[in-house]
Amino acid sequence: MSNTILYSDDIHAPLSVSDLPLVIHPGPIQDHWAEAACGKGFDLLARVRDRLHVALRCQTCRRIHISRVSVVMSAQPLCPHCVEARWCRTALTANLTWLGRDPGHRHYGRYGLPCGHEVRRQFAFVERIAAGAVAVRCEACLVQREEAEAAGFGWERLDRDPQGNTSYRLYRHACGHEQRIAVANVRWGQCDCAGCGQSWTAKPSYIYLLDIRHPATGRHVLKVGYSARPVKRHKHQLGLPKDAIVEVLRVVAMPTGHDACAREKAAHARLKRQHPEFIVPAPEYRDLMNVVSEIYRPEALSILHDTLDRIEAEITEAAGCRSPEAVSALSRTASSTDPEATPSKPESLTLTGSACRIPARTQIHRKPQPKTSPRDRSPILRHHPGRPG
Repeated sequence: MSNTILYSDDIHAPLSVSDLPLVIHPGPIQDHWAEAACGKGFDLLARVRDRLHVALRCQTCRRIHISRVSVVMSAQPLCPHCVEARWCRTALTANLTWLGRDPGHRHYGRYGLPCGHEVRRQFAFVERIAAGAVAVRCEACLVQREEAEAAGFGWERLDRDPQGNTSYRLYRHACGHEQRIAVANVRWGQCDCAGCGQSWTAKPSYIYLLDIRHPATGRHVLKVGYSARPVKRHKHQLGLPKDAIVEVLRVVAMPTGHDACAREKAAHARLKRQHPEFIVPAPEYRDLMNVVSEIYRPEALSILHDTLDRIEAEITEAAGCRSPEAVSALSRTASSTDPEATPSKPESLTLTGSACRIPARTQIHRKPQPKTSPRDRSPILRHHPGRPG
């Protein structure tokens, strides 16, 4: 065994020269090894480390690196110095400063940004930046910009979205209330505090389940949505035909419109992922109502009830203990044609667990619910849907 000193810039960098001085391994250099190395752009200098490795000198940059004999014979060796020089040139083209390899991942490098911050990026991504396909983004500057945007509207940016949505952040309002908000909404000030605000986001709301039937065409669908006034929603906002029959199967009281919106959207996303076969395509009901989503087939009823059960359990757990009397309840009078009228005796107009079907414009009397009902899925229906309890 003998030692030789070979030059290295960084002896610990991946794909660079290994620990030096190199130990020359005894044994002959096979002629076909040298011929193969020369044909691939390298000069074979010596056998090093062990019987499996050789030292190669690049014919382009004249620098030395270590390679396995099997790579020389069956593949194209890569000069790590030339590769790193190419990465450096690509970084300059992308207006970045090359700082070296990322020791934690072989596909990443460290770069200096024009703003002075340091980032780690994939080499392929930097190539796309250099080609003008994408732009580099500094996370530190992004956080500062989002903090300034939030402060302009009375919010404080706390952190990234705890639920992992890249379009949302966690903010704290001046009143101390914390909530998730889309970055785009904060940027334009299109957000209200669910704790102290005066808009629909801070007021109580409801997630509802509707059974919609159209006798003239024989169509039967289910709809899940949220509204502060579920009955008004289906009577005046869905654009249903006059002869459509709508049944409010269930409502779940939500503390704020913000909570209702967030949980309803999350429920639809989960249903779309897990049960796409129950989603009704928009062309099938486009002429029946003026919505483009959130419509399900009747076979999904049990799954939708399970979804509402989960939402109700999450809300109850978050709120601690909530009594039905504390919830803003909704109901409708059986005799009045005004959907916004207040019943004179709300307690006498309780409904069964599945509310009576009513035509979209025609009223019928409902059968009172016994006081000993084992479970009231819809305490909200005990009062008028258009007025707070």
